[in-house]
Amino acid sequence: MPDDESYLRNEFRDTQIHNLIQAHVINMSPPRPPRPMEVPLPPRPWSDREAILEALRHSLAGEARSPVVVTGPSGAGKSAIAAKLAQQLQDHYPDGQLYIDLEYEDLFSATRSALLRLGQPKDQLADTFGGLLAHYRSATRGRSMLVIVDGADDAAEGLHLVPASATSGLMVFALRSSAGAAGVHHEIGGLGPEDAARLLVAMSEGIALAPATDLVTHYGTRPGTVRRLAGLIRARRRGADAGGDIVRALVEHPDPDLLEATYRTLSPSASWLYRLLSVLPGSEFEESVLAVFATPGGDGSAAFDELVNAQLVTRVRPGWCLIEPSVSRDASRRAERESLPIELLTAMRTTLRWYCKRAQLADRIIMGERLRRAPVPDDVDMPPFDSSTEAMAWFQANHAALATAVTMAALHGWNEEAWATAEAMWAFFINVPYPEEAARCYEVAVAAATRPVDRARMLLFLGRTQLDLGRFAEADGALREARATAAEHGDRELVESAIALLGRARYRQGRYREAIACYEEALSIAEREGRARAAALQLMAIGRSHRELGDPERAESFLERALERFTAIEDGRHVLLVSGELAVLRAARGEPGALQEADRLIGWMRQAGLARHEGESHERLAAALDGEERRRRLEAALEAYERVSSVEARRLRRMLR
Repeated sequence: MPDDESYLRNEFRDTQIHNLIQAHVINMSPPRPPRPMEVPLPPRPWSDREAILEALRHSLAGEARSPVVVTGPSGAGKSAIAAKLAQQLQDHYPDGQLYIDLEYEDLFSATRSALLRLGQPKDQLADTFGGLLAHYRSATRGRSMLVIVDGADDAAEGLHLVPASATSGLMVFALRSSAGAAGVHHEIGGLGPEDAARLLVAMSEGIALAPATDLVTHYGTRPGTVRRLAGLIRARRRGADAGGDIVRALVEHPDPDLLEATYRTLSPSASWLYRLLSVLPGSEFEESVLAVFATPGGDGSAAFDELVNAQLVTRVRPGWCLIEPSVSRDASRRAERESLPIELLTAMRTTLRWYCKRAQLADRIIMGERLRRAPVPDDVDMPPFDSSTEAMAWFQANHAALATAVTMAALHGWNEEAWATAEAMWAFFINVPYPEEAARCYEVAVAAATRPVDRARMLLFLGRTQLDLGRFAEADGALREARATAAEHGDRELVESAIALLGRARYRQGRYREAIACYEEALSIAEREGRARAAALQLMAIGRSHRELGDPERAESFLERALERFTAIEDGRHVLLVSGELAVLRAARGEPGALQEADRLIGWMRQAGLARHEGESHERLAAALDGEERRRRLEAALEAYERVSSVEARRLRRMLR
C-alpha cells in the first residue's frame, strides 16, 4: 500500500476532478453535483392528514423561519408525513431537498455523508463534529433548500443541522424532544378512526369499511399498526385461510402479535426467506441479491413477492428494497430462537459472497490498478457499475452494511469473505474519512486472515487507519508485524509499503531523520521492483522531510525528481501538489515570479478541494513574510483550515491574536 495520498488519484477521474496534463499545466474544473431530491416518495395508498400537513406548511413559511419539529411514537407515520410534505413543497426550494435518516446512521456520520452529497470534496471534510457543522453552515449558505432529518431519537440531534440560509427550511422528525428544544413543535399520534379504516380498506384491497372500522377500533389507529393488519389480511387471503372470513376471524379472535400471525401464514419458502432477510448485513438491500440463492420450494421470486404482498418488505425505489425495523427485529429474534438449518447458513454465506464481490467490483472501478490479494468469487453474479461515481455512491449507501458483513463472516469462520470484503472497502475508506469504522473493520479482518501474507496486508490497512486516528504506538506495532511477516515470506511489495508507512508515522511525530531513513529504504525497493508511482511518492516524502529539517536545497532536489516522475505517469493530482510545494520553497527564497506561481497553484488546490494543502501552503509562505502580508497569509490559511481541521484552525487563531 503506497504511502501518503497514493490511493487518491482515481478519485479525480469522473467523481471529482478532470485533469489534462501538458508540460506541467493542469486544467481543472470543480464538480457540480445535481440538485438533490433525496426524500423518499410518500407511501401509496395515502390517508388524508391534511390538517397536520397544513400546519407544517404554515410553520415552514413563518417569518421567523424556525426549525419545525414533529414528534410522535413509533408507527405514527412521521416518515410518511415527511415524504408527503416534501413532495408538496418540491417547487418551493429551488436548490433541492436533503434527507438525513438517523434511524440507520449516527449524527456524525450522517453529517459527513450529507456534505459529500452536497458536493464537498473529501479533502475538505473536518475531523471533528464541530468542524463538520461549521462546514455544513458554509455549504448551505446561499442555498434555498429543505433539509429533513428523520428517524431521530431526540429532536435535539436534528436541530444541529439548521441550514445557514434564510430561504431554507429544516424539519426534524423524532420520537421525543428535549425540554426547551428550539423550533416550532408539533406532536402526532394515530389517525382518526375513519381515516384509519379507509387506509386499511385501501391497503387490504377489498375489505369493507364497516369491518375495517371494527378492526382499527380494536387494534389501534397508528399507520404502522394499520399496515401490519393489512399485511396479515393480504397474507391470509393468499394462503390457506383464503376461503374463510378473514376479517371476522380477526375481530372475533384478536391476535396480540400481528407479525407472529403474519409469519405463521407464510408458505415454507417465504418463511425461509423471511429468516434469511433477518441476517442480511443491512436493512436496505438491492433486489438483485435475491438471485444468488434458491428457496427450498425452488421459486425465490414467488417467495419474495409473498413477503412484499404481506408488507414485510417494501420496494422503496427501482431495484432497492427495505426491511422495516420492526420486521428486522422480529426476524432477528426468530433466527436466535430457531437454529438456522444448513441450507439457510449456506444461503447466508452466498449472500455475503455477493456483497464481497459487489464491493470488489466497486473497488476496481474506483481505484483502477492497485495491489489486491483476494480472489473474486465466481459463483455469484450481479450487475456491473457504469462509473466510479456510481460505485462510490454504492459504497456510501452500503458501507455500514459491508462493515457488518465483515463481522458476520468472521463470526461464522468464513475468513476469506471477511478479509476480502475489508480489502475492497479500502477504496471507500481512503476517499471518505470514517477512521473509527475503518479501524473496527480492519481489526476484524486481521483476526480473520489466516494466511500470513493476507494478514500482513490487513495489518497495513489497520496501521494506516491507526495513524489517521493518532494511535502511533498501535500503528507502529501493526506495521512492524506486517513488515516482518512480508519479509519472512518474500513479498517485497508489502515490505516496501510497510516501511513507507513506518516513515509516515515518524514524519507525523516530527522524527524527520528517522522518516527519511524509512522513505529511502522504501524508495530503494520500489526502484528495484520497477514501481514508478511508489518511487515518486517516496521521493516526494523525502523532499518534505528535508524541508521540515530546514534544508530547502535538498528538499527542492527531491521534489523536482518526484515532479518528473509524477509527470511521466500523468498523475495530475500529485503534479499539482509537488508543483505547489516547489513554488512555495522558491517564493520563500525570494525568486522572481515564484510568489505569483505559488498563488496560481494554491488557487488550483482550492478548486480541487485540497483545503489542507491550501492552508499549509499559505502558512509556509507566511513564515517567509513580514507585517501585513504575513498576517494576510495566516488569515488565508485559517480560512482553509476552518474547512477541514478544527485543530489546525485553533492553532492559527492563537497565532493571530
